[in-house]
Amino acid sequence: MASFTFKRDIAAPVEVVFEVLTDHRRYSELTPLRKSELEREGEPAPNGVGAIRKLTAVGPPMREEVIAYEVPNRFSYTVLSGLPVRDHVGTVELTPASGGTKMVYAVRTQPTLPVVGGVVVAVIKQGIKGLIDGVSAESERRASSAADG
Repeated sequence: MASFTFKRDIAAPVEVVFEVLTDHRRYSELTPLRKSELEREGEPAPNGVGAIRKLTAVGPPMREEVIAYEVPNRFSYTVLSGLPVRDHVGTVELTPASGGTKMVYAVRTQPTLPVVGGVVVAVIKQGIKGLIDGVSAESERRASSAADG
């Protein structure tokens, strides 16, 4: 089992960060992903519990299902297919902080290919870092636009 956590302070309100983070269809606009789409909408629609998102970087798409959606503070998903892992759960906690939002993105995963498990975890970390960078930049852009307008 592997686990890791990213922490980031984002200069935007927690509600804005949650909205950007859970807008799965826009991930390809914010990250290195080539394609991002919803295979199935969840509750509340479209991005809530039960939503299945299909994310494509290279090769076959990765499919993830939303397992927790607590506006505006908590979001979790599990990987269904597309990565050589099992029992993969990512959880993002957002809390209001001075000047914006504190994001804690925690992942636990079990690579299914022991020999290259470290490489798989490194690739997952890189993908999540790209997502966090994109979500941070877009959230801060929206917060800045709202303050200017």
